[in-house]
Amino acid sequence: MPFCPVCRMEYQPGVERCPDCDEPLVEQLPPQPEPQWDATDWETVEEVTDRATAAIIEGFLLEEGFPVRILDRSDTEFALSVGELAQIEVQVPVADLERALAILAERDEAFAVERQASEEPEAPEGEGTDS
Repeated sequence: MPFCPVCRMEYQPGVERCPDCDEPLVEQLPPQPEPQWDATDWETVEEVTDRATAAIIEGFLLEEGFPVRILDRSDTEFALSVGELAQIEVQVPVADLERALAILAERDEAFAVERQASEEPEAPEGEGTDS
């Protein structure tokens, strides 16, 4: 079966060009290109167990202007991965690590204060007021 070397789609025998890429098809696909970044240039700022939490942290860091990448080592065979099966790391460049950690710590502190304020019971009407 022929393949497109650009989009890597497989085609029926007899097809000679990729209709999407307009490239001549080849009998074997070339190896996948290596990632463009070096893993030693990135550091983990947060390790989480679910994709939703990773996406929230990623969005927060992107809003603050950080380049971010997600390393998802969770087991995709299961709907819910736990423990060693759920390894999702949110990473920033090494040069941004300290600033990103400080901003995330401030975010966590502000969230804890907001949560505590929302959990405090309200005083019943008439109590605590001077008449």
